[in-house]
Amino acid sequence: MKKRKLTALILCIALVAVIFSGCSSKKEDAGAQGSDGQSGAPAQTQEDSQDAKTDSEDANTDSEASFKVGFLDQSGEAPPVVRMREIIRGVVEAAGGELVCDTSGEESADAQVSACEKLISAGCQGIIITPLADSVLPTIIKMCEENQVYLGITFRNIGDPSVAEVVEASEYYAGNCYEDEEEVAYNVMKRAMEKKDDIKEVALIALAVGDNTSDARVAGIKKACDEKGAKIVAEVRDINQASDATEAVQNFVAAYPNLDCVAVASCYDQGAITALPEAVKSTGKTPDDLCLVSCDGGSDMTKLFDYGYALSVGGGHLEIDRGSTAVMVVNAIKGNPLGKPAHISIPYMYFGSVEDVADYAVYVEGDVPIWTADEIKENLLISENGELDAEKVISYIQSYSLDDLRTRHENLVK
Repeated sequence: MKKRKLTALILCIALVAVIFSGCSSKKEDAGAQGSDGQSGAPAQTQEDSQDAKTDSEDANTDSEASFKVGFLDQSGEAPPVVRMREIIRGVVEAAGGELVCDTSGEESADAQVSACEKLISAGCQGIIITPLADSVLPTIIKMCEENQVYLGITFRNIGDPSVAEVVEASEYYAGNCYEDEEEVAYNVMKRAMEKKDDIKEVALIALAVGDNTSDARVAGIKKACDEKGAKIVAEVRDINQASDATEAVQNFVAAYPNLDCVAVASCYDQGAITALPEAVKSTGKTPDDLCLVSCDGGSDMTKLFDYGYALSVGGGHLEIDRGSTAVMVVNAIKGNPLGKPAHISIPYMYFGSVEDVADYAVYVEGDVPIWTADEIKENLLISENGELDAEKVISYIQSYSLDDLRTRHENLVK
């Protein structure tokens, strides 16, 4: 009987020891994780984890990365979206960093602020953003200053002078990449007139007055027409779909039998642009009678040139804008800012033939990246090449063109 009591007592003592050992272990774990139970990281809600899509969810990231860059990305896997994302990744990884993408800021300006907060909490030293409104930028740049995070803007100038003053005063504003839309439209129209010097009557398709991009392009087209003595005889705004574009062309031709050119400044539906050649053909006009000019290539540029109506088309700038903003941010993180801040005008490509479009498919949409890792290190990252300076980096960016790609990658494409 005494033996049984002794055995029971030993078991009780052992059980108590195990319980206390477990409590001690939990206390140590709690001390390492923080009050939210997350190991050494800021609290992340279930909503955060669903909204913030990071590259670590999609691919193996480099655990030895020396820094992180956050990108307010577009959702979806459309080829242009993927190419824009991957050129940023190429720049960041060539410098030894890791790209963190977040698609939760697409819906509103407030959502963009929240997305930036998430990226900062994730440990990003730089953020790339296309702001939906200038009004979000003072809040975002303040967050960046408080956390020593560099901000780069892609596809935009800051339109509000008071906002620009606040943002540009910050040492953590790396700068912006943008397109000179008026110059682009001027070049597109001028190239068309150099090919067809008898253009006198032009019909214009554009967005509603008040859209900054569209208005700038309209100004560029009108400037080229004024120089050559051509006249804008008709305008249609707010083309929303292909059928609207077809109807507009038919109305143009009916009202102006001597019409020489239809010029597209901008259009809500890119598919409407590539529907224009069929629309012109349906009127009975030949390429000698009526030509097409567009500041955007549309969803399938080959269709624009199929019947010979298109003379001059712009485009091909999307990827290089994203990549250049990444170059700007990474150089700033590495202590080599391209300006205080930098403002980089991104060149368009110009297409004038089926051959140009075919080469675009090979050199831009093909397997070889626009900038290879070696090209990035040699020409774009000052920390990787001591002979570089800001001026040389920006010059390399602005040399981008279809001919540039043909020369650089002639021996790389299949």
